[in-house]
Amino acid sequence: MNNYKVDDFSIDTLRIIDVNKLKLEKKDSGYLFAEYEGNKYEEVSLTRLQPFYCLDTYISVAFKNNEEEWIEIGVIKDLKDMSDEQRQLCEDYLNFRYYIPVITKIYSIRDNRMGYLFVDAETTAGRKKIAVNDWWTNFRLNTSGILTVTDSDGNKYQVPDLNKLDGKSNKKLELFV
Repeated sequence: MNNYKVDDFSIDTLRIIDVNKLKLEKKDSGYLFAEYEGNKYEEVSLTRLQPFYCLDTYISVAFKNNEEEWIEIGVIKDLKDMSDEQRQLCEDYLNFRYYIPVITKIYSIRDNRMGYLFVDAETTAGRKKIAVNDWWTNFRLNTSGILTVTDSDGNKYQVPDLNKLDGKSNKKLELFV
């Protein structure tokens, strides 16, 4: 049972969780169950606050209340501060939730002149034909040098380091990055 008051969860405060007081457990539903500071939470979800920059830091822990709203319990500052078992549970959950295949080679990029690019690429999930609508918006190179490609269905693909792609793949990407 959750013993919380609405004002316990103000939206303008970053509440850092003491990971030594947090106990997570995975349920058959795929959701996590949490105990924190004497409170028990069902249907707990983890969210990366900076999903493309910080994979293991600043992880929001939230639960679904009786009104079906997600309420943040707090933020895990760094997964490395957790026990091995708890960290592995979090990493497995986040890897499943943020599954993003890595593009390892580009065979071709075709523009149909109607707003779509068709990228034929090798990824860590196998060879894919990726349809990208509005490439100007859906090819994103962040300040860390990570290229994120979002296809027309909302699926995401990444190139963690453009310099690690072969020369031919980089040449094909030059016009779009």
